[in-house]
Amino acid sequence: MKTKILLTILSLTSLGALKAAAQSHGHLNAGALGTNQNDKLSFANGGDFVDSSGYVKTLTFTNDFRFAGYYEGNITLTVLPATEGHEGPDPAAPALGSFIQFSMSCLAGPSGGAFGFWEAGSTAPTHSVQPGEHSTNLFRLTEADGSPGLDPYGHIHGRRFTATKPGFYTIGFQVFDTSTNGVNGGPIHRPSDVLPVVFQAGINISGITKTGLVASVRYGSSANQIYTLEYSTNLAASILWLPVGSPQIGNDYFKVLEDPATLDPQRFYRVRADPFIP
Repeated sequence: MKTKILLTILSLTSLGALKAAAQSHGHLNAGALGTNQNDKLSFANGGDFVDSSGYVKTLTFTNDFRFAGYYEGNITLTVLPATEGHEGPDPAAPALGSFIQFSMSCLAGPSGGAFGFWEAGSTAPTHSVQPGEHSTNLFRLTEADGSPGLDPYGHIHGRRFTATKPGFYTIGFQVFDTSTNGVNGGPIHRPSDVLPVVFQAGINISGITKTGLVASVRYGSSANQIYTLEYSTNLAASILWLPVGSPQIGNDYFKVLEDPATLDPQRFYRVRADPFIP
């Protein structure tokens, strides 16, 4: 039997649920491996976001407000606090006097797509990268001015990420100390390693495998959505899509839906997303 992926994924999510999903976000925390000269910056909770963890952040298509025509959503990049004034000190925080900024690169993505970063209040992408593009542009995370002894903490709201075409985007984040409070007027910390994080624009199937009669469809899920696998045996104009297997609730990770009895000589699959109402 041939198994085929239908590239247009069905989503019947209501507008209200789309807005709620677009507002949900996690916090990717920048920190350091120590506070001495040349200690390396790091992402303290990067293991929760790195591509190998199975995490995927869904960007939702919208025609509302300033993001009209884009897939949009957010992960908030922060800097861990080093003082009590910002509910610290966190043991993984960078050194006092450091000034933390981030860069982003598009390690992979759909051909012709662009991944954008929007500053709070901007009406167009502040910066965009295309698949294979490694950017040197830096964007501040620290809220202080980087003077000696100040807390490098940062938690800036209102920023967003967007994509222009459906599909998966692997974005490489890296953080830098651009202060002048280190040895010889340079930075205190060395840059972090690049952290690859997967975003998806829309809901997308990433692969189909078949073992015996069981077809397994891997897709990117989003929290507060419930997903149903559907199939058809043809792609005619009047196709009938039938549910198969058990629906499952999304959680911002890649998941697998199964068709337990693939008996037809050919099947096409799609994943249907609906709001999850507990």
